[in-house]
Amino acid sequence: MLSGAVERVTGEPGAGATVRVVSAEGEILGHGDYSPHSALRVRLHAFGKEAPAPDWLPRRIERAAERRRRDPMLAGTDAVRLVNAEGDGLPGLVADRYGDVVVVRLATAGMAARREAIAEALREATGAAAGFERADAAAARREGMACRQGGLWGEAPTAPVEIREGGRRYAVDVVEGQKTGFYLDQRDARDRVEREARGRRVLDCFAYTGGFAVAAARGGAARVTAVESSRRALALARQNLERNGAEEAELVEADAFELLRAGDERFDLIVVDPPPLARRRADEARAARAYKDLILHALRRASDDALVLAFRCSHAVGAERFRQVAFAASLDAGRPVQVLASFGLPSDHPVSLDHPEGDYFGGLLLRA
Repeated sequence: MLSGAVERVTGEPGAGATVRVVSAEGEILGHGDYSPHSALRVRLHAFGKEAPAPDWLPRRIERAAERRRRDPMLAGTDAVRLVNAEGDGLPGLVADRYGDVVVVRLATAGMAARREAIAEALREATGAAAGFERADAAAARREGMACRQGGLWGEAPTAPVEIREGGRRYAVDVVEGQKTGFYLDQRDARDRVEREARGRRVLDCFAYTGGFAVAAARGGAARVTAVESSRRALALARQNLERNGAEEAELVEADAFELLRAGDERFDLIVVDPPPLARRRADEARAARAYKDLILHALRRASDDALVLAFRCSHAVGAERFRQVAFAASLDAGRPVQVLASFGLPSDHPVSLDHPEGDYFGGLLLRA
């Protein structure tokens, strides 16, 4: 519930307090966590008149974990999102499992106040040897709470954690890496790249720690070039390629925007997976221009009948807008483009229909 929708606050609830939301007519709409410093003033975790049961938190965590255990789409991997915030009825809580380590991000004062209960519920639901909390500085500023990082139970990891994803193996830096260490939401797309890569010259832009580069190499790519601006990420990408028997892949430390514009070498499969370009709706126009620029230059570097796999990572740029951007790029490139597949969030990243902002991710597999 946005702050502008709140007429008045009765009493003096503190940050993270559970409050009741009442309409102007006196009808109880639901119960949720109060955030006096945030534009999202109340995050509902129970709709309707009935207050949530005292054990609602561990029950929802256990249900979320059980759904992942039973999900056939997640067979063959030991790295999954266990809790996806609003998508699992737990706004402000994200928990990812990497092997025997659970990594947690607490993005609201309400969830931060429940830290110990969350840790206990996740430990019980997973049996994982260790739990680790990742700092979220942006959320801490927004919520007016302390920014914390450290162990929740067991021994905090001191080295990258190895995970398996089908036949692929990756080392994940859960302490310093992006998000909680790895882009679990790209799993289905990595599978597709592995299937499509045979015999192709592959360019992986914004390669991070080599997720797509490893998939391409395992799929039999004729050549793999991975481009990443972070030296730290590139070092881990090298390790990941080596642990998958792909030592011959080329790693380039460079800005992918500049590399796409400046070169003239052609590739048969190009992956364009930039970081979030729009954090807010106000950023949508600027982000759309950047996405168009990336797809345009990827198409100009694409060989005949090449594949271009392009992604968006922001709810501010929706699926339809992203298709329009790709179409505009194809016109400017003078390359008619076919859409072979669309990608959305995998099954361990569910989106609640009452929280459409949770649909932040999407991709298009294009053939030029």
